[in-house]
Amino acid sequence: MEQDKKADLRVQKTVEAIRQALREMILEMDPSKITVKELTERAHIHRKTFYLHYTSIEALFEDLLKEIAEEYYKEIDKLPADAPFTDVNRVFFTFMARQEPYVEKIVCSDTYRSFSDRLFLATRLHNRSRYNPYASYSPVQQNIINTFLCVGSVNLYRQWIADGKALPLEDLIDLSGQLFMYGISKVRNDGK
Repeated sequence: MEQDKKADLRVQKTVEAIRQALREMILEMDPSKITVKELTERAHIHRKTFYLHYTSIEALFEDLLKEIAEEYYKEIDKLPADAPFTDVNRVFFTFMARQEPYVEKIVCSDTYRSFSDRLFLATRLHNRSRYNPYASYSPVQQNIINTFLCVGSVNLYRQWIADGKALPLEDLIDLSGQLFMYGISKVRNDGK
């Protein structure tokens, strides 16, 4: 039993070393430049050890994205399934605002966009599996609505980052909620 615990702890430490090396590399380089060779050198492990845990760099990315998505699910699942969109919007922006810099880069950098798009597709599907306020629409219409909400949220977050987070988070949540709920006409008419 004690031997199993030691083995489990070693596995956990190895996986965390691999993941930490990837996080560092994400901040420093484009995904096409990340290699198993450099990652294993940074993690202080042998290449064979990497392949005991992951089949490729892409599989490691998928694992990292899955972890981020699961953290988001824990937050969104605290809301009632039929919570108003403004509450869902608040959870999204609050969650994203507290992420580590490597997540910000995955979401905001053009070179990582394919990875972040997969992440947000998964979260969109998770949210709709809990409750679908658009169920009365056709599946094609639902896809358009859900894409609008997902892409809109992500791109507003990206713009907020590009602007150096100059707008306070609460103002971002309020403005984006107004835009999603009432469209541009309310913002145009009620602007300060």
